Amino acid sequence: MELPAILKEENVEAAAELLRRYYLEPSTKTGLLSTGSYFDEWANRGDGPDVRDRITDSDAVAVSMLSVKVPAQAIIGLQEQPLATNIRNLLADIRTDVRMSDLTVAEAEATLGEGSPSWLLWQELRRTPKTRWDVGATTASKIMARKRPHLIPIWDKVIGAVVGKDTSEGQWLNWHNLFMQDPDLAGRLQRIHKLSTVQTPISELRIMDAILWRYGKDHGIKGGRAGKLGITG
Repeated sequence: MELPAILKEENVEAAAELLRRYYLEPSTKTGLLSTGSYFDEWANRGDGPDVRDRITDSDAVAVSMLSVKVPAQAIIGLQEQPLATNIRNLLADIRTDVRMSDLTVAEAEATLGEGSPSWLLWQELRRTPKTRWDVGATTASKIMARKRPHLIPIWDKVIGAVVGKDTSEGQWLNWHNLFMQDPDLAGRLQRIHKLSTVQTPISELRIMDAILWRYGKDHGIKGGRAGKLGITG
């Protein structure tokens, strides 16, 4: 996976404007800010000390602000035993005090790779075959990004198209590889955040998500391959 051009040094100001629009520009139709701008801090965030290791009703509401719904059956099932205890234990093993960009290759593999607590939680949320609660990759990524915003990126078809990926498979380590390949990326994202004048505390991954989503929507993306649209590179 290649770093999208909008996240490169020469496009810092353009990226900051996209981030500003995502969080601060009212809708021309309603005059209201996008619901997505409330996702991060809704109900005092999803990674606070009191809720960091359990999926709550507030998390489901926050995820709905990103244009997906956590099915009612899933909300119930995730809070029933013994699954609730398993999820609590998995979340407890996923740190809240470290950023993806801080991880070494070995640490990223242990934190985000196959068999890691993050990977196991993803499997519990998805639960194939027949996806028992109809929680797809997009919804699962938004739940996990709510609980661990510094480690888990959001994935949907718009972002997938911008980065040239048709599926979410391997996305976490792909993003980590980009941080390793571009040591200035983390600092650049912080500069973009500052330039945008957005005051909401948001993670590096959320900064990327908001920029890529806004960029993709501006280019009319609803899905498909980004490479064909000339968006990466």
